[in-house]
Amino acid sequence: MLDVSLPEGSGADSFSMMPLLKGYNGPIRMNAVSCSGPGLPSFRAGDWKLIPGAGSGGWSRGGDEDPIQLYNLADDLGETNNLATTYPEKVKAMQDQFEELIAHGRSTPGKPLINDVEVVRYPN
Repeated sequence: MLDVSLPEGSGADSFSMMPLLKGYNGPIRMNAVSCSGPGLPSFRAGDWKLIPGAGSGGWSRGGDEDPIQLYNLADDLGETNNLATTYPEKVKAMQDQFEELIAHGRSTPGKPLINDVEVVRYPN
């Protein structure tokens, strides 16, 4: 929008919103990583969400007590039906994608970067 180039390595997890501002009606990123206040991460790819730990990952108890959680948010936005044991191949594929992002140090194309904090793998 401002026609400004960013220095190499900046915005390592940022995606341009310009396509949306110009009327594009599709996804601009294929996955997202989030982290709860207590530090439990989650990984979303399309309609699927992987939580590699027990509980809601938030401030409330919520969630499931299984050590791995998988939800199809298109069918279960409230995350009430843990599908991890039903779709172990999906769990593995998402764990592999998540690990690739961690190892790459970024979620955007470009040279690998070093993570600026220690990355804790779950379940631990």
